Amino acid sequence: MTTLTTVVKPTIWAPKLKVASYQLLLDSSYPTNGEIIDLSADFDFIYAITFGGNDTLADNQYLFAATLPSATTAITATNILISCHLGGDTSQVLEEEGNTTDLSDVGQLSFTVYGS
Repeated sequence: MTTLTTVVKPTIWAPKLKVASYQLLLDSSYPTNGEIIDLSADFDFIYAITFGGNDTLADNQYLFAATLPSATTAITATNILISCHLGGDTSQVLEEEGNTTDLSDVGQLSFTVYGS
């Protein structure tokens, strides 16, 4: 099971803008289209997610991306996805990792969320 840990709780930076930092520990069965991340306890809307790195150099072969609803659509427990793409060892660069790929060796993936 993928584990989400709050590093910095949501902090208000400006009217209608709060920011939080998290770490994601991936598991041994990556699902096609990405891992569902539930941030609904901390945010109503999410505008952007930026990835800050991971804990080993070998993990940098992966590119992580977020799939979000539009900025005016409220988030739910199931409409935020973190997808994983392989950066260089395949014939198709940045191809999404396959269904059930074991990503448990990736370590902790850090990211920052901007929303309200």
